[in-house]
Amino acid sequence: MRSTWILIAFMSFAVGVQAQNRNIDSLKTLISQAATDMDRIDLRIKLVNTFRVVNLDSALSEGRKVVEDARNIGYRKGEANAMNALASAMMMKGDFQTGQAYLDSTLAIASNLRDSFMLAEAYSNFGVMYGMKSKYDSSIEFFSKSLHIHQSRHDTIFIGRCYGNLAIGYQMQSNFPQALLYQQKALTIAEELGNVSSQAYASLNMGLIYEKIGDSPRAIEMLEKAVDFGKRGEMNNVVVYAYTNLATMYTARKEWDKTYDYAIRAAYLGKEMGDIPIEASSYSKAAVALANMGQYGKAKALINSAMSDAESSSQPIIICQLQTAMGHTLMLEGKYDQAIPYYENCLDTYENTDEYDENVGEVFKELSSAYEHTGDYESALAKFKVYATVIDSVRSRDKVQKTTELNMNYEFEKRQAAVEAAQTVKDAAAERAKNRQHYIMAFLGLVLLAVVVIALMQFRSKRNKQKANSLLQSQKQKVETTLSELKSTQAQLIQSEKMAGLGELTAGIAHEIQNPLNFVNNFSEVTAELLEEMKVELDRGHTAEALLMVEDILNNLEKINHHGRRADSIVKGMLHHSRTGSGVKEPIDINLLADEYLRLAYHGLRAKDKEFNAKIKMEFDPSIGKIPAVPQDIGQVVLNLINNAFYAVNDKKRRGDENYHPEVVVRTERVGDKIELSVRDNGTGIPENILKKIFQPFYTTKPTGQGTGLGLSLSYDIMKAHGGELRVETKEGQGSTFVVSIPSNGG
Repeated sequence: MRSTWILIAFMSFAVGVQAQNRNIDSLKTLISQAATDMDRIDLRIKLVNTFRVVNLDSALSEGRKVVEDARNIGYRKGEANAMNALASAMMMKGDFQTGQAYLDSTLAIASNLRDSFMLAEAYSNFGVMYGMKSKYDSSIEFFSKSLHIHQSRHDTIFIGRCYGNLAIGYQMQSNFPQALLYQQKALTIAEELGNVSSQAYASLNMGLIYEKIGDSPRAIEMLEKAVDFGKRGEMNNVVVYAYTNLATMYTARKEWDKTYDYAIRAAYLGKEMGDIPIEASSYSKAAVALANMGQYGKAKALINSAMSDAESSSQPIIICQLQTAMGHTLMLEGKYDQAIPYYENCLDTYENTDEYDENVGEVFKELSSAYEHTGDYESALAKFKVYATVIDSVRSRDKVQKTTELNMNYEFEKRQAAVEAAQTVKDAAAERAKNRQHYIMAFLGLVLLAVVVIALMQFRSKRNKQKANSLLQSQKQKVETTLSELKSTQAQLIQSEKMAGLGELTAGIAHEIQNPLNFVNNFSEVTAELLEEMKVELDRGHTAEALLMVEDILNNLEKINHHGRRADSIVKGMLHHSRTGSGVKEPIDINLLADEYLRLAYHGLRAKDKEFNAKIKMEFDPSIGKIPAVPQDIGQVVLNLINNAFYAVNDKKRRGDENYHPEVVVRTERVGDKIELSVRDNGTGIPENILKKIFQPFYTTKPTGQGTGLGLSLSYDIMKAHGGELRVETKEGQGSTFVVSIPSNGG
């Protein structure tokens, strides 16, 4: 309802308002010490945002002054930011018309100044406004626009806020799977940043989602966490909404004394904050509790007192809550004919909103009961049918199951750290195996040198010609055997290079394969429990109850099969990469191949180096289509180039340049009758004096143990075998671009 959406307005300025009362004094001191008029305007805007959480009237008064002062000194950016803050406060008061006018002006200035951040914040406030007016489709559209801008700017804090706001929009449309997905993303970011205010909002809204899917214990737990976070951060807005929703929870449990207690707490706190709508909404819940405790007169007096405030707030949903409370009170008194108009007026209000949840269904249900008691059975049946349709849609098993599955997935993701730790051990073993290959190569080289020396000594010996010839023949055979072994070792090293690439991919694949395995284990356990329950029911002769469990068991088995096939496909893909291959060309999607290896290589490096991070861009030409090539060979080339790019940018980042931002760009395009794939980095670049050596076998610039020197050499040979080429464009200190050129007809 409205209490949820009013929260979004506060989420628009969640950062930096954890201790509002102390901040007000600090901000006033800073304002008095500001060096310039523009600095003073910016600080006063922060003061308006802080006032919004403490006292709306103070926010409105100061906001109007800041807009005027910014306009007088010609500070356009300050004027726009002040109008955005003032619009938010006005919407909290229910003045949507004036608030929208300020937002329109903010958008115009943001577009003129080309200020993407200001534009994103204006979009966010539009989302708030439409949410408060129960126009959830429009609200989601504007929050999505804001999210897109913040993602392009990598504004992590504001991305988390947008996730939370989108979650509320989907929640109000009873789309609980989407709501839980976005809320979990918001909570993850808040926990990573250690942001108390954001954790408070996420806890509150996850409590509301659990309430909607019928998980009361978790709902109450999350709402109480929200109260705790809110009090720690001196965030009255979070505390008041947690109180009013706890009142809703205890209403569903028919614990009327607790309902009344939390509702009155919320109403008093809302009044203290100057938030008239939430005050009126909370009084409606308190009135319902009084009516169910038999205090009808007090209940109706409380509703009538709150109604005038609700009408001044321009919040139709709040008015509808009070009308429903009055209808409920009259029903309990047995005055069914008097209750009907209140319910009908409430339904008329809902028709002008996007509201579609259990509250709407309950209004139809109570109205049906009122008609039934007055003898109008036709109207009673019609209203009950609508009630059944709404509740069936909102509480559908599919939605609840999807929401539960998302929640399980969220818990599984938290366990991935253990998997990554195990992968580190595997990587260390792979590194030791690679070092052993170097030792073998050195040993064989010494053996070969010894054989050649012995052969030369025997050749020069003239003491016994026959003996020398025989000995030379014997040594020749040994040399040939050694050379054969050397070729075999070289082939093994080439395969080792491929397997090293596989090791890089394994860390990324671990992320992919763990989830389906977790799902298989979990659904297997659940299915076993269901079978035990079904056996008990059958033993008792409860055939109908047992049959009801069959559908859940079949669904679980389908999930097990689905995730098992998913794990199987990942394993097959890994084996496909590791085998030597037949060398036969087949049509491949170069865009898909590049995307897959880029993603897996990035995860692999991240698994080994937690501090590594880089901006990744993919600029693929969708018109390329498929080209004939050996997939294992081309995959090896792409993987080598991407790993080298990540190594280059990581190496440069470790040199301590704070202004350096690593970036790797993978691009495909058609150039004449050829397809070109390029991997560009802004890393260390390649010095001119070694540029001609990089494609030579066993040449590497990496420290000992970190490279075989075969990657670029193998890649160069593979491209020649495909009738293509591998070239490099580089500038020392600025980065490199490796370009793979492949004939589109296969060469």
